[in-house]
Amino acid sequence: MAAGTAAFSIPLVTTMSSPAAALQKSPQAAAEDDTAYIQQLLDNPVGNVVNLPYRPPSNPFIIRPGLTIPRGEVISGNGTTLRVMSGYGNYRAVLTAPASSDLSGLTIKGVDFDQNSAGNPISGMCASTGSQNCLSPASPRFVLAVLSGTGITITQDTFTGTNNTNTVVTGGGTHNVILSYNTFSTVDSPWHDHSSVYTSGTNTEIYGNTFNGNAAVAAAVEVHGDQVNVSANKISGYYRGFNIVASDTVLSNNTVYAAANVVDLFSVTAPSLHNVAITQNSIQLNLPYWRPVMQSLGRAMPAPQYTQFVIYDAASTYPFAAISITGNKSIPLS
Repeated sequence: MAAGTAAFSIPLVTTMSSPAAALQKSPQAAAEDDTAYIQQLLDNPVGNVVNLPYRPPSNPFIIRPGLTIPRGEVISGNGTTLRVMSGYGNYRAVLTAPASSDLSGLTIKGVDFDQNSAGNPISGMCASTGSQNCLSPASPRFVLAVLSGTGITITQDTFTGTNNTNTVVTGGGTHNVILSYNTFSTVDSPWHDHSSVYTSGTNTEIYGNTFNGNAAVAAAVEVHGDQVNVSANKISGYYRGFNIVASDTVLSNNTVYAAANVVDLFSVTAPSLHNVAITQNSIQLNLPYWRPVMQSLGRAMPAPQYTQFVIYDAASTYPFAAISITGNKSIPLS
């Protein structure tokens, strides 16, 4: 399993004749590096809204990781594609903010984030701080990292070409977060620890998302913190559906295809992992599929007690309490 508050001023509302409005209306011509242009848009919202000009996947904005979210603004992607430039090397996140930044009210909607894993291959975990093209705690290659704020929404975004430690991360300083109707396409090569969504904080809702893994020996969703609702997500191509580390969690009405293990309950916070309800999910285990995948990685399939619908992680350091598993159904293999 992978993974302070600053005041900010309210920007003046500008008119559509303002330079900021003109900037948002007129995309610059295709360039080798559009980073400065996109950052300028983020820094100059119109009425607290950043409207990204449309670029299709065939003609994307080319960006360097490290774009900064300056405030809790509304970033409307209009379906535009932001693609990480090839050969960039190690980085922390494509789009983020300092941990001290209060991003309350942030909405990111309708952006196609192309991490361009084919143009930025990784060799695995970094052997040293000087290693390049690899993953480490300092270089996890997040796509979005939102660490602090209330009322944060990430919706209707697409995450393609991703190969990282986590794709979307919300930190322990977040409250009332919604992650909804996003699409994730994930590779996990060479094998490394990964969860496409990794959340902390309190009162997080994760619903209506689609996760498409390419034989990803990883989890689609990992939740920490407290008070989490995970519902109506569709997952395929992942070894595991969910790592549940958050108490007071409801996992319901999700559909998971061809997994080796659907839910891992992991108790590492005192006094226990408690009040977890796993209900009305549709699940499918496909161990014959995963056996050759694991062999190709030089790994054996885990013992049968770890390839079940729900497992209680053996590495847990605290007990479990009030775990409810009811009304779930199996999807037959075709």
